[in-house]
Amino acid sequence: MKEHDSKKRYLGEFYTPLIFAKKSLEYINKIISIEELKSGNYRIWDMACGKGNLEYYLDKSVYQYLYMSTIDKEDINYCKNKFKNACVFQYDYLNDDIELKDKIFNYKKIPNKLKSDLQNKKLNWLIFINPPYATSQVAGTNSKSKKNVSSSLIRDIMHKNKLGESSRELSAQFMFRINKEFVNSKNIYLAIFSKINYIKVNNNQRFRDNVCNYKFVNGFVFSSLNFESTSKAIPFPVSFIIWKIANNYNIKNENILLNILNNNCDKIGKKNYAVVDREKLLNKWIKKVRNSLSFVPLSSAIKVKVSGSDIRDKICDGFLGSLMSCGSDLQKQNLTAIFSAPQASAGSLSITKDNFQKAMIIHAIRRITKVNWLNGSDQFIIPKCDIEGLSEEFKIDCIIWSLFSNSNQTISMNNVFYKNKYYKIENHFYPFDYKEVFSNNNFFDYNNEKRFAFEYLKN
Repeated sequence: MKEHDSKKRYLGEFYTPLIFAKKSLEYINKIISIEELKSGNYRIWDMACGKGNLEYYLDKSVYQYLYMSTIDKEDINYCKNKFKNACVFQYDYLNDDIELKDKIFNYKKIPNKLKSDLQNKKLNWLIFINPPYATSQVAGTNSKSKKNVSSSLIRDIMHKNKLGESSRELSAQFMFRINKEFVNSKNIYLAIFSKINYIKVNNNQRFRDNVCNYKFVNGFVFSSLNFESTSKAIPFPVSFIIWKIANNYNIKNENILLNILNNNCDKIGKKNYAVVDREKLLNKWIKKVRNSLSFVPLSSAIKVKVSGSDIRDKICDGFLGSLMSCGSDLQKQNLTAIFSAPQASAGSLSITKDNFQKAMIIHAIRRITKVNWLNGSDQFIIPKCDIEGLSEEFKIDCIIWSLFSNSNQTISMNNVFYKNKYYKIENHFYPFDYKEVFSNNNFFDYNNEKRFAFEYLKN
């Protein structure tokens, strides 16, 4: 692999497939006609132009109103040759000219022509962009290789604005600066290719509330498999959405209905991507109880967690087990399991007799749901009715399925040593009567104590 291509993959920069770039212009021209673009009433700026795939099918007569910038010099040289009449310049949109004082940028590196146009309040703007998709890692096997990929002055400002984990995403950083730069403009459209994290992901709620002053216009969604160098094992939805930007808009109030396109750009359906408030996420269905009693923590069914900075070794009164339920989107469904002791994860909670039904429903729903590229970023949400409104048949089905699922990792163990003390771990999710199971076994001593799951099903 060439060094240039390797860098692109590292930064999550994927050249837009031309067939989808052409389709995006069709959607734009439904809002802004080609005659309107030719008239000079609009300026177009692509701040991550790459090789200019987005602009490939743009009418050449519009080039005189087109600005193209990127950080990569090789791409700039290519675009200067390809788009003769456009204003093409090397520019780091996440670091250059950023000295925000009174929300004013210190324009020193942009061309004078662009500076003049930005100051012209009569002009309309179309931001046409496919920003990098990379996210800096905070944990896991790739944390070293990508921990600094999103470092920028814009990220620093986002931190100061307490915008959370969205600041780790390069695409969100582009959107943040675009908002600051254009939100007060007369007439501004953002036409953006991106993942849909900013719409759906729980950790991006502060970003949505404070940055996404958007009104939905139109758009489509397609599979990431259409991009070269993306993972074939875990495809994800890529959206192209046209937003109208203004201070009185916010994305959380929008009904985002996108056309689904196949690999040939044919429409095959529609997909709704409504914003979900974090308080409606399924993991919020169970109110976490106070854990104050020490107990042995587990990192798997039988492995005691003894090292690491995040060891959760507390349980509550009436503790039956632990439900691991990490993340709220469908792609995280494999991070769902039941343990007999506290599971060492921030996404886990204590199961008691009071929340047993809800815990089993959450476990079953997360595990049973079929995930594909289109719905992987959808969120598990709380049922519209309360627990009493769900049928008894449904609740029992979820309980039985969970008890016999492979992700039910509950066990019984004696003499488990942890912090200078021995513990006994009981399996409260064993659904049978020990006496019946071992009635013909004369060689095995058993404690015929009835476990919670057996008593629950019996009653």
